[in-house]
Amino acid sequence: MSFVEAPAKKREKPVKHLVQCYHCGEGCDTAITDDEHFFCCDGCQFVYSLLKENGLCNYYDLSSTPGIKVKGKFSSEKFSFLDTAEAQQKLLTFKEEKQSQVSFYLPQMHCASCIWLLENLHTIQPGILFSKTNFQRKEIFVAFQHDETSLRKVVELLAFIGYEPYISLNDSEKKKDKKVNRKQFYKIGVAGFCFSNIMMLSFPDYFSSGAIAEGALKHLFTYLNLFLALPVFFYSASDFFVSAWKGLRQKFLNIDAPIALSILITFSRSVYEVLSGTGAGYFDSMSGIVLFMLAGRWFQNKTYDSFSFDRDYKSYFPLGITRIENGAEVPATISSLKKDDRIIVRHGEMVPADSVLINGDASIDYSFVSGENTPVHKKKGELIYAGAKQLGGSIELQVIKTVNQSYITQLWNNNEAFVDNKHSEKSFVHPWSRYFTVVLFSLCAIAGVYWAIVDPSKILPAISASLIVACPCMLLLSATFTFGNMLRYFGKNKLYLKNASVIETLSKINHIVFDKTGTLTYSSSADIEFVGSKLSDDEKIAVYSLVKESAHPLSQLVKDHLLKNGVEAVLSVSLYKELAGKGTEGTVEG
Repeated sequence: MSFVEAPAKKREKPVKHLVQCYHCGEGCDTAITDDEHFFCCDGCQFVYSLLKENGLCNYYDLSSTPGIKVKGKFSSEKFSFLDTAEAQQKLLTFKEEKQSQVSFYLPQMHCASCIWLLENLHTIQPGILFSKTNFQRKEIFVAFQHDETSLRKVVELLAFIGYEPYISLNDSEKKKDKKVNRKQFYKIGVAGFCFSNIMMLSFPDYFSSGAIAEGALKHLFTYLNLFLALPVFFYSASDFFVSAWKGLRQKFLNIDAPIALSILITFSRSVYEVLSGTGAGYFDSMSGIVLFMLAGRWFQNKTYDSFSFDRDYKSYFPLGITRIENGAEVPATISSLKKDDRIIVRHGEMVPADSVLINGDASIDYSFVSGENTPVHKKKGELIYAGAKQLGGSIELQVIKTVNQSYITQLWNNNEAFVDNKHSEKSFVHPWSRYFTVVLFSLCAIAGVYWAIVDPSKILPAISASLIVACPCMLLLSATFTFGNMLRYFGKNKLYLKNASVIETLSKINHIVFDKTGTLTYSSSADIEFVGSKLSDDEKIAVYSLVKESAHPLSQLVKDHLLKNGVEAVLSVSLYKELAGKGTEGTVEG
């Protein structure tokens, strides 16, 4: 499918009033119609047609006018450079016989509709296996079969639907700084400014118990408060209303619904009192609600970021690597590896960075990267990607890219795409989140009916106070903070869990099996004893060469024992195999 030209089928007509584009939301006086929807240009209409063809019109249900304006046609040669081997080598994070993987930064990603559409690219483009987004970083990870599609076609698709990726071959390896959400600061600033001034103008009303002698001043102060409350209601509080509206469109009461209702009731009652001359209203309370809720959410986000629940690769791979320095094998940390370093990767160990095979017989398992566990044999000089697991004997590699922490962490997270993850949908948190707002509204209704009978003047304070004090934000964050802290606690005690859903799975365990062999915990204190005919020096060298290929604790113990007894020579090993629970085998020097 080509995304360079829009289809000819369209109907363009002038409209009497400025209308809103169904896709991007921009105003237009000459609109293109399709299914009785208005579009501002061919591009937006074509994207709509494309989504409709593939059954993806739910994109427009998640948010009103969620699309990005498509900037008309683009040249068919704009992304032609992506067909070159040089560009693919710099941009692709993984490429093997059938599958390729790539990550892009998408500055246009801005809402839930974007995420939904971007994670359904496989429905539009044949050959795309799956796509996953990271909304905080505005990144997308795409895996595709390059015999059915290509890197260029993937980028053209993204550009066509309005999410043209940021591509720079010069800084493809540089880490992008996290963009500061300045709009959030502006909203807090506006709410803070208006709240403080409303409080100041309300002092006479506070101290006089609502009976200000000068009637003209009283009206002036109340109307000034109304004027100052408008930007708070329409600008600072907009996120609460937008979120609540999106939930209602999906027939779901989210946690922002009671907050939005509380703000709306307080503002409406205050406007009524001011315009009718029956009171000064509650603009100070309304502005305070918005200010403190925004400030609280900002503080929660900062606290959440400081916890660093998005663990780095050291949480998953707390092992070092063997580096060759001046001909000697030296233990080194993964984070210290640099380009052109030579490293040794033994059986069962993971390749920490993209490297080229220098010596040895590489039998690579890419299941951690692509989900395919069929061993791939590599020859000298061929590229081996980070995340690969060596199944054969030890190999010597030369690092060509520095260790990319975010990429290895991404591999860990994206590996969920290869497994059935339905159990996560049954989390106990979801029912509580779903029904919390319904229960809260029910209690408010009961309180309203009660005070309507007992004292009608207390209906508004009772309902608004219930909606505010309930603070449903804590319900939203409780599971995240709890599971995040549990992950940190387990990690500090050397228990590494893949993700938070595992914690819930642990509660269902009914049997625990303890391994009492001591292989991992007490292997260093084990005694080495050989039973059989006495070994010759050549046989000891052969055994030493064989166990040196293995990273197993017992193999390392035998190696150290032979090294202490004067065995230092190393012979080449071929056809190396290591069978779990049985031992190792291989051919030494033919």
